[in-house]
Amino acid sequence: MVGTEEDIKQLLQESYECRLNDMERSFSLAKKALKISIEANYQFLEADSCNKLSLYHMIIGNYGQSIELARKALEYFEPNNDKKGIADAHYNIASVKYKSTNYHDGLKHLLVCLKLYRELDDDSNQAKVLKSMGTIYEYFGDEDNAVDSYERSIEASKRAGAENLESNALNPLSGIYLNRGEVPLARETIERSVSLKKKTNDVRGLGFALYGRAKIYTYEGEFELAETDYLKSLEIHKKMRDYPGEGMTSHKLGHLYIEMGKYVEAEHILKRALEIAYELDIALIKYKAYYLLYDLSKRQNNTDNSLYYLEHYIQTKEQVLNSETYQIIKSYQSIAKIESLERDAKIQKEKADIIESKNVELDSFFYRISHDLKGPISSLMGLNNLMKKDVNSDIGAYLEMNEMQLNRINTIVMELIKLTHMNHAEQKFDIIDFESLVYDCMNSYKYLPNFNKIDFDIVIDSAIRFKSEWSIVNTIIQNLIENSIKYSKGTDAKVWVEISQLTDQISIMVKDNGVGISNDHHTKIFDMFYRANSSSEGTGLGLFILKRAVERLNGRVDFTSKEGIGTRFQVFLPF
Repeated sequence: MVGTEEDIKQLLQESYECRLNDMERSFSLAKKALKISIEANYQFLEADSCNKLSLYHMIIGNYGQSIELARKALEYFEPNNDKKGIADAHYNIASVKYKSTNYHDGLKHLLVCLKLYRELDDDSNQAKVLKSMGTIYEYFGDEDNAVDSYERSIEASKRAGAENLESNALNPLSGIYLNRGEVPLARETIERSVSLKKKTNDVRGLGFALYGRAKIYTYEGEFELAETDYLKSLEIHKKMRDYPGEGMTSHKLGHLYIEMGKYVEAEHILKRALEIAYELDIALIKYKAYYLLYDLSKRQNNTDNSLYYLEHYIQTKEQVLNSETYQIIKSYQSIAKIESLERDAKIQKEKADIIESKNVELDSFFYRISHDLKGPISSLMGLNNLMKKDVNSDIGAYLEMNEMQLNRINTIVMELIKLTHMNHAEQKFDIIDFESLVYDCMNSYKYLPNFNKIDFDIVIDSAIRFKSEWSIVNTIIQNLIENSIKYSKGTDAKVWVEISQLTDQISIMVKDNGVGISNDHHTKIFDMFYRANSSSEGTGLGLFILKRAVERLNGRVDFTSKEGIGTRFQVFLPF
């Protein structure tokens, strides 16, 4: 079976759209996409297929398979820093965790994906996460925060133009209004949801909307209308293989049948709810179904059954409550982080906007001044050379000093130009040939006075396949090698260069046994125009430019140094 990347993407898109009304087809298309991706060695699409299948397994209650597939997707997405893929996998895991009452772990994963979706400005997926957070708040009995989360989910859905996601949040919001006795508002909200589900042909979602409306009918005593909606909801859940939805609806329908005096039907449907609860290990449905079966047996004066169900109800509820108490205590720590994230998000964006504006102004200033200075400096250097030919030796010494200072100013200007160019250059990615890059950099410094005294030890992993901005990587290696050569000392001077591939990043290490840097200077060496060695001929811009270059590639730079012993720099660049 052969297919192009576009073919596979089309299969996955179609499978995702089918989840609303044909889960069988969703599974079939996603499995086909996975098979083709593996055969064609399209690793990204293989991971994306795993994420889609993980979502579908979560929907039908196959929780173990869902988590296994999500973790498999993360094995690809995390090393490649694919934020969307990482977030999707964490959302699937979070949904499994909180649906099986593991609220703390669920919240941890929701926190991860909420942060990533925000970085991606993905309103649609933010809406999904906020709706899930609202559900967890409801489990804690925190209705105010639940309403806030559902309302923010609706706002994000509207920004994304996603009516399905809007209706998903309307369903539980209607339930909260009903619990508060705000029946007209509850009815208006659920009718809006039902209308949206029909409009978008979201069959699976319609099952949940009808379930929500049936609860309102039950509350108002309109039992026949409630039964009609519950039965329709049950039919949809069965057709869509949505077993958690079937269990939830069966439990509520059992309660309705008890109120209607249909005891035989109630017992049958409650036992089905219990069966699903054990199959999927849904603790909430277990103890609620046991309680209704206890209530039913008591009404039927069946003492043996009522004692049996009461005992199981108490045991199951104690297990759930003990677990929930522990989970809630831990979960509110995660909620505090989420709320802090919510508060800080706007502030951080405003800060970032201000800093970006100032950086642009500063870069523009550097660029303008540097280019304005470049011309006069070149003219002065030319005049200096002409005068050296026509003056006596005494004045010639002063001209030599003048030339040194002109060269220094020229170097500063050229480095400022390099810095502003690096900040604004268009991103262009190429395969980096580290071996030729290192040796070219070394050759460019053969003019330095102590170059020929240095013993170079070069180790480069030839298997590295790293794609990045050549000019930026060149700047990093050039600065590291130039520093190591400049500050080498003695007849036993040595420079080590080692470039290797780690799990998810490239390591560039350059070490020397030169003069080193005293501890007093360690916190300042990356500052602009800072020179740790007053006798150095450098501009104080080299390490500043190095750090900016590393940051442009989302990497980091570490260093260790001891005065009189040497310095070791190590740069890590992610794939």
